[in-house]
Amino acid sequence: MKKQAVSGFAARGHASRRSAVDGEIAPLQLDITIEGFAAGLRAVGYSETGVRRRVHIIWHFGRWLERRKVAWARLQSGDIACFLDRHLPHCACAGPAPKDRGYCRSAIRRFVQYLRDERLINPPSEEPLRSPVEELLTTYDAHLREVCGLAPGTRENRRRAARRFLHWRFGERRLQLRHVRPKDVRGYVLDRARHLARTGLHPLCVDLRSFLRFLDFAQLRPSLAGAVPQLPQRAEPSLPAMLEPCERRRFLESFARSTPQGRRDYAMALCLSELALRSHEVADLVLEDVNWRKLTLRLGRTKQRRQRLVPLPDRVARAILNYLKQGRPPTRSRALFVHHRAPKGRALAPYYVRRVVRHAFARAGIEAAGTHILRHTWATRAYRRGTRLKLIADVLGHRSLDATVRYAHVNVEELRQAALPWPKHNTP
Repeated sequence: MKKQAVSGFAARGHASRRSAVDGEIAPLQLDITIEGFAAGLRAVGYSETGVRRRVHIIWHFGRWLERRKVAWARLQSGDIACFLDRHLPHCACAGPAPKDRGYCRSAIRRFVQYLRDERLINPPSEEPLRSPVEELLTTYDAHLREVCGLAPGTRENRRRAARRFLHWRFGERRLQLRHVRPKDVRGYVLDRARHLARTGLHPLCVDLRSFLRFLDFAQLRPSLAGAVPQLPQRAEPSLPAMLEPCERRRFLESFARSTPQGRRDYAMALCLSELALRSHEVADLVLEDVNWRKLTLRLGRTKQRRQRLVPLPDRVARAILNYLKQGRPPTRSRALFVHHRAPKGRALAPYYVRRVVRHAFARAGIEAAGTHILRHTWATRAYRRGTRLKLIADVLGHRSLDATVRYAHVNVEELRQAALPWPKHNTP
């Protein structure tokens, strides 16, 4: 019955497909391939509903590729980005396929990896670049990685922002960077500003300015970074939010340490709150990063791409050891924290770590979002205990004390409040 549900949908898609061209997966073969893909999903614990949704996404993507006359064997990362960034936001296709960008991206990437594992399409190293835009963005990504030292998530955001700007300026026309004028930059920001709040407009300006500086660095176009509008600064620097001691206690007590998944989530929460790690640093930990003899934790993929060691407190070490002995499922993955459900045994992604924290905040009745508040809380508590700013910066992984000094502002503000004059009482 399960296979019939997938096969029936595949047959409906198969009826509308044209004959295969050279190098493309034939319709009948694609039906069989999707069935194999679905079987692989079930093998790692996906429910039938989850399998069906991913199959719908693949057929939706396949029909879109067919209309663009793109063969599966010649599929490029730019095609996937075009489908996610240009087609999905305005999609009017009939059918039950989900339209959520993150969900679709995950399903397509998993299917493409399945095709590569089955050797039905070429591996990434053999893929030629499809367009000057994608070639430019590949060079830009290398610049962000090698020169700027940015994390993968930041690089992806900046590539996406650059791709949107280029598409806004040139559309499907030939890429001619020398035709970009300052008025184009300002016009793009003003056009996007109509659809974004201030919290979204600031990252847009930062990402666009970064791309324009790269063009100048690569001598592709004289600097246009100055044409990006400068947003007005806040009158006073915002102080980092933090959890009160009772909130932090409720947060840690919200994890059910009697279950394997609860032990994993509790160990991750301690890494975030006791070691001040970022979510992607927790997700990137592998078994070899823990030195049990010296009780240290090695961080090999930090935001600044610098390896560093942090001490492993007894409380965190016990939580990790308890998870490894009584919680972590059997798997070949060397990741420290892995999925307990589908895809069982695979390394967690940073967004999953953030989701675990958000759910814990909700259970504890704490109005907070994101994992950075745990870093802020650790840094503020450390400063209040008399820890030097340089040591706090080393633990947080800050290159400059300028990024750390704002934690001293918390104490300054508290002292200011304490120094307010006492109210005067009228004497009779």
